[in-house]
Amino acid sequence: MSQNHFIEDTLQIKDPNIICTSIDSSDPIKQVVHAKLTYPLENCPLCGQPEVVRFGTNLINVRMPPVKERPIILKLLKQRYRCKSCKHTFSAQTSLVKPHCQISEDTKQMIILRLIKDRSVTDIADELNVSPVAVNRVIDSLSTQTMIALNTLPKTLCFDEFRSTGHQMSFIAIDGDSHQLVTVLPDRFNRNIKKHFLNHYSLKERNEVQQIVIDFNAQYQSVIREVFPKAKIIADNFHLVQMGLQALNQTRVQLMHHFSSDTREYRILKHHWRLFLKSYSNLETRKPQWFTHLKDWFTQEQLILKGLELDPTFQHTYFTAHALVDALRTRDYQRFIEALSRTDKVSSQLETTIKTYRKHLSLIKNMMASTYSNGPLEGVNRKIKQIKRTAYGYRNWSHFYTRIRIEFTIQNKKRKPIRK
Repeated sequence: MSQNHFIEDTLQIKDPNIICTSIDSSDPIKQVVHAKLTYPLENCPLCGQPEVVRFGTNLINVRMPPVKERPIILKLLKQRYRCKSCKHTFSAQTSLVKPHCQISEDTKQMIILRLIKDRSVTDIADELNVSPVAVNRVIDSLSTQTMIALNTLPKTLCFDEFRSTGHQMSFIAIDGDSHQLVTVLPDRFNRNIKKHFLNHYSLKERNEVQQIVIDFNAQYQSVIREVFPKAKIIADNFHLVQMGLQALNQTRVQLMHHFSSDTREYRILKHHWRLFLKSYSNLETRKPQWFTHLKDWFTQEQLILKGLELDPTFQHTYFTAHALVDALRTRDYQRFIEALSRTDKVSSQLETTIKTYRKHLSLIKNMMASTYSNGPLEGVNRKIKQIKRTAYGYRNWSHFYTRIRIEFTIQNKKRKPIRK
C-alpha cells in the first residue's frame, strides 16, 4: 500500500476522486494533509452542453476528525470548471464535505455521536476542533429528524412537569409501557395542553387511551376528563408514599423542637430520623448496634420505641402513617381502607394528608388495581435535569427541546471492547 492510500484509509476518505499528495507533521499542535479533488467532466450540469474545460483550482481547508487528539486540516485543492456555452463556472464536488462548508461530514457524525451522551456543546467543540456555533448548527439540523411522531397514542400515558428554561415549568408525557416520549410542551397551561392533543389527535385516537398516571395536580384531571373521555385517572404511587412519609417527618421535627439540643430526646429524634421513616417490620429487632450520639447499645426497634414514648400523638402518627404507606406500597386497597378508618389522635400534618387521600380515593383505587406509576417519568425528568445542568442552563427553548429529543430518540448501540 502506498503512503497516499495509507493516509486516505487513516482519514476514512472514501471518495476515489480525492488523491492525498503529502502530509505535514512539523506543527506539534496540528497535522496538515494536502490533497486534490479532480475528475473528468464532459457535460455542463447547468446547460448540459459538452463544452466544459478546466478553469484553475480552489483551495479549501477542511476540518477532519482528530487523530491522537491532534486536529487534522485537509488542504483540499478542488478543480474548477468553466462552460464555454453558458459561461458559468463551478467547482468539483465530493461527499466528504458539502459545498460552501469547511467541516467534513465525518466530523459532523462524530458531533452527533457525542450529542447523544451527556456532554456540553463547548466540550464537544473543543474536542473536535470546531466552534460551539458549528455544534449548535448540527443540533438545529437534527430538529426535524428527531421530531416525535404524532400518529397514534399509547394505551397508557404518564403526565408530569419539569423546570425548563428560566423559571418556566414545562409539561411532559411519556408512554407508560415503552417509556418513550409522547410530547413535551414549553409550558403546562391547560389551554395549551388541550390544544395540542385536540389538534394532533382525533377523537378515535384519544379514545384509545385507557389510563393516565398523574400526581395530585388538579389541573390535569380537568384536561383528562375533557380530552380523554374514556381514560381512567391513576394516582402516582410514589407521590402517595412520599406524602405519608413527609407528614410523619414533619411531625417528628415539630416534636424535636420541644427539647433542648443537648438532651438525649433531641438526639434520638435528630440524628436517627431515617429509622423513623423505615417500615416498622423492617427494623432490626435482635442485633444491637452502637449509637454514637447516644453512647449506648440498642436494636433499631428499641431506639424507635424510645422515640415513640416521648409523645402519644407522635406514636399514633407513626403507626398510622406506616400502615397507610405499607398498604400503598403493596397496593392492598382493603388494608388501606382499614388504615384510613383508624386515624384518630394523629398529628395535624397527617390529618391533612389523610383528607387528601380521602378526596382522591377513586384515583388511589385505580392505582391499586394497576401496576403503573410515574417512576419511569421521574427517571426521564432526572435525565432532562442533567442535560440542563451540564449546559449550565438553557435560554433558548428550541435548542433545549431539540437536545432532549436527540438524547432520547437517537440510540447508539453499545459494544464491548475489541480485544483481538
